[in-house]
Amino acid sequence: MKPDRWKRIESEILADCRVFRVRRDRAAREHDRKEGDFFVIDSPDWINVIAVTPDNEIVIIEQFRHGAEEMHLEIPGGLIDDGEEPLEAARRELAEETGYTSSDWHLLG
Repeated sequence: MKPDRWKRIESEILADCRVFRVRRDRAAREHDRKEGDFFVIDSPDWINVIAVTPDNEIVIIEQFRHGAEEMHLEIPGGLIDDGEEPLEAARRELAEETGYTSSDWHLLG
């Protein structure tokens, strides 16, 4: 059995949060026209970097996350700027956040 498809009826931006926007989509199910609200996060493309040192250590950073109100360990990453290639963004973010650079890069997905 195939899942029901939904058709968007209207869309409204609820918040513009600098790095993403939140919108409400009103949609109706195709087979019975049942309606519902769906909340969507729109974000520019972003990258994460799994950097491995010559000693096979993973490079991580510590950042304060406001939602959790505490410091978290995570891999480097960030938004891809307009007109920027993903690899260029990955190199930039790694250097900005850690000071590390590399000439050996592999796309994981």
